Amino acid sequence: MYRLEYPINVQRLWSKEINNNPPDRKTIRSLMNKFEQTGSVLNIDLPGRPVSVTTQATKDEISSILENERRLSMGFKPYIPRLVHELNEDDFDRRIEYCETFLSLLENEPNLIHRVIWSDEAVFKLNGHINRHNSVYWATQNRNVTIEHTMQTEGLIVWAGIWSEGVIGPYFFDDTVTGQSYIKMLNDYFYPLFHDLPDSESFFFMHDGAPAHYTSNVRDWLDENFPGRWIGRRGALDWPARSPDLTPADYFLWVYLKDIVYQNKRRTLSSLKQSIISAFSTIDSDLCKKVCDSVPERLQKCIDVNGHQFEHLN
Repeated sequence: MYRLEYPINVQRLWSKEINNNPPDRKTIRSLMNKFEQTGSVLNIDLPGRPVSVTTQATKDEISSILENERRLSMGFKPYIPRLVHELNEDDFDRRIEYCETFLSLLENEPNLIHRVIWSDEAVFKLNGHINRHNSVYWATQNRNVTIEHTMQTEGLIVWAGIWSEGVIGPYFFDDTVTGQSYIKMLNDYFYPLFHDLPDSESFFFMHDGAPAHYTSNVRDWLDENFPGRWIGRRGALDWPARSPDLTPADYFLWVYLKDIVYQNKRRTLSSLKQSIISAFSTIDSDLCKKVCDSVPERLQKCIDVNGHQFEHLN
């Protein structure tokens, strides 16, 4: 027998999950009996007036609740698949090498974790982001199902950097990021703000291996301004490709900001831009420190799973 064997229990669960007035007990009892006898709450086609849309919607909701309860009674549980980045076969060893090298640096200089500018660009779209919470699968145990996706770059492009005491940004690119527009941002926007930080000469700068980051003029600029202290493609510390799970700019900053920005639909790029600026203002230094302090643990987790994705294992 299902755990929802009494209509009153169905009504309570209905009110909790569906958030409107539940059907009366007589209707629920009738539908439960039909479900137990036939495995469905649908009527066999008979002549007469068709079922109303409202009545059918009610039956569909009850059917869903009963079916979920049947699954629970059989030991099945609902699990939500995680959206993860796609990795290539060659990525695993490079991710391990990076993690081991960075952890080795931290052993010699524990405070280094507080002197890294983790930077990145992100795309904010007017139509919001993917809702992963609507994808559910049922199983007797969590199979850690993941959904791999290939990252794309389109829309309103924003740059920012995060370190243990705050954020630098947002900076908005007018168009696709190129080596020329990127180094202009570094010279005109980032460096004047960064240079005012205490002990800025001891900081590391991190960015990923995006094409604009790998141009010769950008690498020359980094060699001059962060000699031996920059993380990136072929940098002083080589950044592993396709590793957003290893930088706070990706696994925290953009997720946090988009959750705020996309709470309300934006119809124009100007209103979207204003919303992004407002979202940045909600980030305080305590939060930044907590996020940056989580980096070593993530590096170790990556090593523990031989360079594979690990976020879905939490």
